[in-house]
Amino acid sequence: MITLYQFQTSPFTEKIRRALNYKGIAFETHEVARAQVAGGDYAHVSTSGKFPAIIDGDLAIADSTDIIHHLEATQGGSPLIPTDAREAALAHAIEEWADESLYFYEMTMRLSWEHNLDDNIEEFAKTVPGVPVETLKPMIIANVGELVSKQGLGRKPREQIIADCNRHFTMLDNMLDGRDWLAGDKLSYADLAVIAQVNCLLDAKEGREAFETTTNIKPWMTRVDAAAPK
Repeated sequence: MITLYQFQTSPFTEKIRRALNYKGIAFETHEVARAQVAGGDYAHVSTSGKFPAIIDGDLAIADSTDIIHHLEATQGGSPLIPTDAREAALAHAIEEWADESLYFYEMTMRLSWEHNLDDNIEEFAKTVPGVPVETLKPMIIANVGELVSKQGLGRKPREQIIADCNRHFTMLDNMLDGRDWLAGDKLSYADLAVIAQVNCLLDAKEGREAFETTTNIKPWMTRVDAAAPK
């Protein structure tokens, strides 16, 4: 049986859980103790310290995209990559947009803006047992703030980040106009990558406000939830 090593709060973990459920693959989860990663306790699973990671037989695979491609190559069940080459390329591009762009928006808005972190801190505190919330909160703000500042998004004015977020939601809404899925005529890993990031963005007040202006995203999320529960 596949073992999924996860951070419960990670959108990349949600993507992989949905992929496993969509394919009907039995798996068990192991919640990674964040404080023990730096000490090398999980080096046998992920030498990079990145999670989610899976153990599948004798193989250890980290990085959500690599896991998806491994599952597609080795497991049965419903395919996650479109068979049409053009649609497969589109799915790849959309997944990259979710993983490498939307991710930094949700990190910035959900975890480095204090008013949103206040609404989410208890969930994160569960993953760092023994660390008081009053200690954990400034740690998260500082660490995430440094990460997104290095990436670039964190150096933008807050008003610009909100405007960017609104454009992302509008673009996603337009992509779904008249179609059920983001790439091809069936659910693909593009849908799983995007919905995971959207769910995190909805943990931010500004993300919810952007979401409420759309018409096609909510029914699409319902379809994804039914086909690939998280």
